[in-house]
Amino acid sequence: MSGTLTRWVGIDEAGYGPNLGPLVMTAVIAEGPSASPPDLWGDLASTVARAKGAPDRLWVDDSKAILKGGRGRERLEAACLATLTAAGRELPRSFGNLLKAIDAGTLADVELALWLDEDDDPPWPRAESRDLYDRCLKNPLAGISWRIVGVQTVVVGPARFNAGLAASPSKATVHFTAFAHLLRSLWEQASDGMKTAVRSDKHGGRHFYMEPLQAHFDDVWIDRGPEGPALSRYTIKSPGRHLDLSLVPRADADDGLVALASIVSKTVREGWMDAFNAHWRAHFPDLHPTAGYPNDAKRFRQVIEPACLARGLPSSLWWRAK
Repeated sequence: MSGTLTRWVGIDEAGYGPNLGPLVMTAVIAEGPSASPPDLWGDLASTVARAKGAPDRLWVDDSKAILKGGRGRERLEAACLATLTAAGRELPRSFGNLLKAIDAGTLADVELALWLDEDDDPPWPRAESRDLYDRCLKNPLAGISWRIVGVQTVVVGPARFNAGLAASPSKATVHFTAFAHLLRSLWEQASDGMKTAVRSDKHGGRHFYMEPLQAHFDDVWIDRGPEGPALSRYTIKSPGRHLDLSLVPRADADDGLVALASIVSKTVREGWMDAFNAHWRAHFPDLHPTAGYPNDAKRFRQVIEPACLARGLPSSLWWRAK
């Protein structure tokens, strides 16, 4: 089977820019016999639509197009649930179960336990999101000649993010380390001989990735392809293994698997921030929730920092330095 199928992967992240909350990065994995990647919007036209499309279909798009102006959360979570269903994962009933379903670790691993009462596990998804998902056709992401087979997520909490910055002052290095973690897992999967093709959004508009790739894959051969604004492409290979990596701008708007990766990443980050905001609003009822991005994060920090210091929680545990 591995000789006749291709493994297609889309990778995207959420939370690269904020000062509060985690960086989340996800790989959505599919398999199929075609030489071209799955066309979610074409192959699944009866069940899937772009953001703001037919209301009776699942919305698959760049997560920023789905969740906009504080609206669309139920659409985001319903698409995440559908992705888990397609990958054969059990539907979660709590945020901790969601982390388990996407191989992201525990509440402690993602640094959320710090903001939860002992043994607390926030419910997930929202009731309206589950209702919307239940109204969708059964398994709306089931392809005809391809299928989604896996979802893997890396969650880099604030303390881990800062530790990465201490090792290298470049924020881009922390980002690429998370990316390389997923890529290394995919490389291990490619040991079955199945050709693997990975697509990702560009990292902050960067065009040259050979050096960081070599740093993380110093035991294999890497071929350099075109490197420029439209495409940066590399081939990682060794006897019996082959992985093609393409980084393109706006991949989350053009590739359905990258869009799903964007959706899962954003869903996880939003759930993390829900619990973080709930913790602090329990202490300061008038405190308006934050999404964690720089300007608003400073407002939030001014309120919570004295309480954190009183509890012996330095800012390195909850405030990303960059």
